Amino acid sequence: MSPQTGDFTHRAVVMVRVPGGREEDTAREQWERCGLLFSRVDHAQQDDAMALYRVEVRLRGSRWGALSEAERRVMAALAGRVTVHVGDATLLEPEDARTVVSTWHVYRKTGWGPSWAARLWVQVGAADVHRRVRLDGPGTRQEALAAVRLRPDLGGVAFDEDLHDVRPGIASAHALRPRDPAPWHARALGLPGMAVGATAMLFGWVLAAVGLWWQIALAPLVPAAAWWVGSWFADRERHPRVIIWLCGLTFVGGAGLCGFISRAISTTLGSVGGLWPAGIVLCGLLVLRGCMYALRQSWFSRNAVALLPIAVLPLAWVLPWMGRLAQGVYLTVCLGVPLSTANVDPLWMYLAGVKPAGLCIAAALCGLAALGWARHFYWITGSKSYCIVIVSTLTTLMMLMALILGLSSAAEAADHTATQAAAGHDPSPFFGISARRVCVSPLDEAKTAVQPGPVPTGHPVLMFDVTGDETWLWDPQRARGTADLTKKTLRVRTDQIATRPAARGARTCPPL
Repeated sequence: MSPQTGDFTHRAVVMVRVPGGREEDTAREQWERCGLLFSRVDHAQQDDAMALYRVEVRLRGSRWGALSEAERRVMAALAGRVTVHVGDATLLEPEDARTVVSTWHVYRKTGWGPSWAARLWVQVGAADVHRRVRLDGPGTRQEALAAVRLRPDLGGVAFDEDLHDVRPGIASAHALRPRDPAPWHARALGLPGMAVGATAMLFGWVLAAVGLWWQIALAPLVPAAAWWVGSWFADRERHPRVIIWLCGLTFVGGAGLCGFISRAISTTLGSVGGLWPAGIVLCGLLVLRGCMYALRQSWFSRNAVALLPIAVLPLAWVLPWMGRLAQGVYLTVCLGVPLSTANVDPLWMYLAGVKPAGLCIAAALCGLAALGWARHFYWITGSKSYCIVIVSTLTTLMMLMALILGLSSAAEAADHTATQAAAGHDPSPFFGISARRVCVSPLDEAKTAVQPGPVPTGHPVLMFDVTGDETWLWDPQRARGTADLTKKTLRVRTDQIATRPAARGARTCPPL
């Protein structure tokens, strides 16, 4: 898509000196072909051989690096066919300020008198009567009352000046601040808001780990920060201080409470890494934002309706393949039993593939988000091939690491199975693959074919599902002193042995 045809967030102007004559015609043709807006500055003082042009570039991305990107696009449009000199460059502010609309709610007057409790009750919306009016601009109480008086009865709540009054809404307060340019501290949902939220979560996590006296000493930092953050949501000139403080406390206190609960839960359950939930949430927000930057105004976004079914369709083959791979790592690679001997329902293969497939998809989304952030800050436009190669390589490595991490649970399950078998307990199933402890008795010990022998008859062994002429056994007492679990596997013909369930916790098998 041409950089001028889509939606944009910034406009940059670059002053360019172009040689006159044929080169000037070539420059105009190239800029027009690339969709750049340009005009010749006739009144400017210039040499006879040079013409001064004002070229406008419309960008969608960050303000950081926007001027460099605008100059790069102006030069890239010429494709080296014209030698020009770039002069001044600046970002333009919006020509028409966005229309500001304020919301005023109608509420029922309270009989509590002019107390702070009555004002708080009104400002939080508890006394609203489900009627409101919108005004262009910030508006005043008198303007809101005049607008309500024009239509006192709309068929619902009838406005009565003796019973009702109006109050400014809190949700629209951020729209009343200057937008040219918007101050960084007013962007409650931007990067500063994410940073404050992350800091509050970390503070709550630390607060849950210290003693009671430290908690009492550090707790006042939350209401202090809430007073500062509250101005992001509520205007100090239009709302009481307690409302501003409550808005900030909702944001800061909520994030801090999430960190506090996360640490408390991890401590109660005995797990390690209480910051993982908070870290995953914050990283997920960054990845989601990066993916939005990567896909907006792209070929994929314009064809999303047709491409989404095609992108989801391979999961029908990827999930069972990865599930079969996880089951193979558990049974064949770790325990030495062929996977073909296990009779597993296909549903378990899909479930076993959810974790490795999900981690691989998450790694791919991280790579896509990296491209999105590079696109947002214009890094990808200056050296597109280099950036794509680097991000693609890192994404491939992350997907391989994610696959290994997803399959590591199979190795952990195999170790857990060996531990349970050695302790005299039936092991837990692994996605449809189950084993039970049995005592084995050869029907004819002299003619029993077992590899490697002999048949263990004095203690219980693990037996997996029997699906053919051979039975695979796993002896927890075989090949002691080795970490290789595959050396404890035995293969014997099914028609040459008899099995019976072993007693729970039994370490020996009673004689027949």
